[in-house]
Amino acid sequence: MGRGIEHEIYSSEKKPNVVFKVGELDVINEWYEVFKSDPDIFPIVYKLGRTKTKNFYYVVLEKLDTQRFENDWDDMELSLEDVGALDVDRGESFTDLYTLEGASSEKFIEIGKLLKNHDKSSYDFFIKFLTLLKKCERAQNKILNKDTLIDAHKYNFGYSEDGTLKCLDL
Repeated sequence: MGRGIEHEIYSSEKKPNVVFKVGELDVINEWYEVFKSDPDIFPIVYKLGRTKTKNFYYVVLEKLDTQRFENDWDDMELSLEDVGALDVDRGESFTDLYTLEGASSEKFIEIGKLLKNHDKSSYDFFIKFLTLLKKCERAQNKILNKDTLIDAHKYNFGYSEDGTLKCLDL
């Protein structure tokens, strides 16, 4: 289904509402307990198991609608470009803003005001997304005592069946 630097994602042939996230145990340990700590902001964790390959494990997770999130992200970035916060044509993204500014900065308040007057839908998504990022940061800090930014890029988020925005990777 997909792959990142440290994981591979597989769909389930028997259960279309779950995915298998496969990786080395030390990598899984970087997010597993954090995900289990809050199923309202992370996919529901159903099971952890070992593969037949030594040192590789799988986690059965709630499958999220990533395409819907990607569409919302694209719309938000176009609106951010319209208000002068990004230059998408030069390759800038929301990830750049988040990495440079942090999710609680005055810059995001300023951008939010511009978005609210420009495109209410993008503004609502922007606020929902920033709120999720802050919740993920707090969960990561609480469980792992790790006070760092979340890996906030286009392919690390999705919506649950009930429409809840969730984070797929820290």
